Amino acid sequence: MNHSCCPNVIVTYKGTLAEVRAVREIEPGEEIFSSYIDLLYPTEDRNDRLRDSYFFSCDCRECTTKEKDKEKLEICKLDDPPSAETVKDMIRYARNVIEEFRRAKHYKSPSELLEICELSLDKMGAVFEDSNVYMLHMMYQAMGVCLYVQDWEGALCYGQKIIRPYSKHYPSYSLNVASMWLKLGRLYMTLKNRTAGVKALKRVFIAWFLH
Repeated sequence: MNHSCCPNVIVTYKGTLAEVRAVREIEPGEEIFSSYIDLLYPTEDRNDRLRDSYFFSCDCRECTTKEKDKEKLEICKLDDPPSAETVKDMIRYARNVIEEFRRAKHYKSPSELLEICELSLDKMGAVFEDSNVYMLHMMYQAMGVCLYVQDWEGALCYGQKIIRPYSKHYPSYSLNVASMWLKLGRLYMTLKNRTAGVKALKRVFIAWFLH
């Protein structure tokens, strides 16, 4: 099964069983495509990951047109907008800090990891909107640290910032969105907000039903 950033199936696993489900109408004779990678990121990042892991680049419609990249790399709306060079430098910084955090998880403490997240979010926030995928990446990491140290309020705060942009950037069938709703539902329940918890968990069941 080949890769596309515009897949027509999604693969889920139950133990050693792989279930392949269509996410749109598939015509007779049409090739089946799944996605090998996380689709959150912009075209250049996705293709870097494909080359690093699978030794090929993608030429699907989304990679050819790059039509979603502008939304995924949204810049702050300022009276004096950042220059193209400033944006380019910040993208380079974001990619570096993502790699730095990946390595740091092996030897730094939770408080040190959270500090990396907070400092990088503060720096990137001068140029990027909260819906920018690099901001979302570091928010997700910060949420993970908060969950690890059982800081439920902190985790919920990050999750609430993440869920709406996730729902915009990911395809409607994405399990990443369902997983975030599940985390939020559990957090709401833990913090005794049953109404919000039930609402979030219903979103999960709807997503699972669609799969």
